[in-house]
Amino acid sequence: MIDYLALALTHALIVIALLRILTRDELDREDPLASDPAVTAAAPVARAKQRRIRRRRRQGRNQGRDDA
Repeated sequence: MIDYLALALTHALIVIALLRILTRDELDREDPLASDPAVTAAAPVARAKQRRIRRRRRQGRNQGRDDA
């Protein structure tokens, strides 16, 4: 009985981890190639913008959790 419980628990945790990884937005995007000079010049600005967007999303999620 304990063997089945241990196997079920570990497999359930693995499935949960995989689902959380697969639902992330970062998996839907590819970073541009670093060898392109036009892209590398604008890359810091674009990264800063992406960070701001992610930070706002996280803050929105955290505010929702605080109210609960």
